[in-house]
Amino acid sequence: RHLEWATPTWCVCVQAPDGTLASFIGIVLRRATCDGAPLHIGGIGGVMTHPALRRRGFAGLGMRRAVEFFHAQEDVAFGLLVCDTHRLGYYGSLGWQEFTGELHVLQHGQPALFTYNRVMTIGVKSTAPLAGCIDLLGPPW
Repeated sequence: RHLEWATPTWCVCVQAPDGTLASFIGIVLRRATCDGAPLHIGGIGGVMTHPALRRRGFAGLGMRRAVEFFHAQEDVAFGLLVCDTHRLGYYGSLGWQEFTGELHVLQHGQPALFTYNRVMTIGVKSTAPLAGCIDLLGPPW
């Protein structure tokens, strides 16, 4: 499928001890709605770790730093990411919870229901929703 994805506006880069890039975590700050109420959310996307450096905690370090970045913002209600089913346990171990409601996005300017991956949320300034309807008012990340 040809999906349109949002470009990150911020990122966390984690260096390995030798100074090389170990992990990258893309960050999007966006106005959205949750059950019709407007709010700001923080998005995580494009999480990548160099294959030779996996399973050493670099991505987890970057993910925790990204959530700290959300907390440093004045108005981020919660964080949201999308992932493959096999990553639910990993992100769950970092405090993220699966969102079982509907995620609405824009695809090439048209409203669409996002069903490609699973959705997870984490509380920042408010409790993260686990059900209901979130509209990203743009493409997913």
